[in-house]
Amino acid sequence: MNYNFLLSLVIILIGFLLKHFQIIKEKNGKIIAKIIFTITLPSVIFRTISAITITPQLFLLAIIPIFYALFILGVSYLIFRNREKSIKGLSLMCVIGFNVVHLAFPLIEGIWGSEGLKYIAMFDIGNGFVIFLMSYLVGSFFSPKNDEFEQRELLKRSTKKVLTSGPLIAYLIALPFNLFGIIVPTLISDIINKFADANSALTLLLLGIFLSFKFEKSQWKKVLSVLGIRYSLGLLVGLILFFILPFELLYRGILLIALILPIGLAVIAFTVEFEYNEQIAGILANLSIVISFVLMWFLILILGFG
Repeated sequence: MNYNFLLSLVIILIGFLLKHFQIIKEKNGKIIAKIIFTITLPSVIFRTISAITITPQLFLLAIIPIFYALFILGVSYLIFRNREKSIKGLSLMCVIGFNVVHLAFPLIEGIWGSEGLKYIAMFDIGNGFVIFLMSYLVGSFFSPKNDEFEQRELLKRSTKKVLTSGPLIAYLIALPFNLFGIIVPTLISDIINKFADANSALTLLLLGIFLSFKFEKSQWKKVLSVLGIRYSLGLLVGLILFFILPFELLYRGILLIALILPIGLAVIAFTVEFEYNEQIAGILANLSIVISFVLMWFLILILGFG
């Protein structure tokens, strides 16, 4: 677990140094974000979802993140309702959704193996719809680049973008392949695997490229308010479900961990597309990785499901 976390930090640092020495500029990062959103991330989603054996008990794990997202989104909107439009949009986009594929998958596999992966992968089905439907729509609706459109026209444009987005299409294709047992031809499967293998490194590099430690004090207040909402509500709901659900310890433990995972790295790509503050999004994602790592170890130690 320590090694996987260290590896991720090193890749982020490489991205930061590439920008610092002007080998890669932030405008190049926007191209990388486009590649991630249209090619590598959909490949990860298809590879993961098409291989899961879905049962009724596991299906609940796919439903929980959707209802949780609606809950935290409603609470956050009440808290952020008086903020300027661009900050409100970025804040709401960042409070929902989790970094499951890039952080949780390798760490959980290292601790619990295929049994742990089964649970977290099911959670990621619902989490994927939260990120690529809800988070995307929220980000698009409040985006500074969409100020010239009326709300009805904006909703129409945003819905069209969502329905044609690579990640959502990957989910819509992968689920029927899973449910009907369709076998993917070897050549296509190998191509998907090659793209999927590149996703983690590209997203972490992108995070480093947009990483910046130059912030105004007012920005730190915005960052801490988003993180405070994410982790306070995530821990509260996660612990309640941990103690009341009638399922095995590992099932409940993985669910608790899932609700305190970092901000999804897809938010970085959305931030670029919708022209939000990339520096704030970068520091939010980075701080959430550190906080989640510490919380994960603490919860495993205290609650004893490791």
